[in-house]
Amino acid sequence: MEHIVWGIPVAFDLFLAGLGAGALLVAIVADLFGGRRYERITRTGAVIAPLPVIVGVILLVIDLGRPLRFWEFLFRRGPGFLMVNLGSVMSIGVWLLTIFVILSLIYAALVLFGWPFTWGKKVRQGVGMIALVVSLLVTAYTGVLLAATPNPVWNNLFLPAVFVVSALATGIAAVIFVIALGRVYRTKKDVDPTISELEKVNSRVLGLLLVMVAVFVVLGMASPQMRMILGSGYGLLWWVGIIGLGLVVPLIFGIKGRVRRPQTSAVVAALVLLGSFFLRYVILLGGQV
Repeated sequence: MEHIVWGIPVAFDLFLAGLGAGALLVAIVADLFGGRRYERITRTGAVIAPLPVIVGVILLVIDLGRPLRFWEFLFRRGPGFLMVNLGSVMSIGVWLLTIFVILSLIYAALVLFGWPFTWGKKVRQGVGMIALVVSLLVTAYTGVLLAATPNPVWNNLFLPAVFVVSALATGIAAVIFVIALGRVYRTKKDVDPTISELEKVNSRVLGLLLVMVAVFVVLGMASPQMRMILGSGYGLLWWVGIIGLGLVVPLIFGIKGRVRRPQTSAVVAALVLLGSFFLRYVILLGGQV
């Protein structure tokens, strides 16, 4: 495994960036189009959003070995102060993550503390529309970072799209998991219709993701790395962990949007989260075998 350059910390960074951006997308869409009806979704997504991205950036800095190298992506010596290298996906990504963390923290503060003020809603939604664009760019960046390399598995037109849709599914699952877990913790046995609505939406997202993953695999079948991912190398994790438990089971579970006990919803949401991480883990490490 000495040829593995990007390891588990990078896999976690890709996963956590997608999770945070996906959760913020869910919060903003619920706020813009659902209003007070989906206030719980907005508040939950807004609180979740910055935390995984911050943790992911910390893991990325640790993985660099020399933390000061991270700041070299933002600041430089000599003429000028800020550095934006438009020719480097990594440089653009670091800036996107930095801007995302700032915007998501502002948005969360406005969601949690801006309600007493008459201007709070307008400012929050204004910040949300800007953060919506940045969130979409962050979800795409996690795939573009890999697709920009000559690696035969990663250099795939569908990889960024797979990561974008996966991030959205992960964000929805994270919101479901937190809401459901909160009801379990408060020993509320009654069901929450908000959860069933999110599960129904996520089943459609997972169906789209399943199709995109299939196209991604077909386009990459010429490479021996992809065949190893599907076969003896990571085959069990791919077919059981990602496709079976991470995609198919939650997809079927949420098709009709039935109202269920929160414990069940929390378990199924956890399967989506695990499947999303395994997807990035297998693609990242399997592509370097």
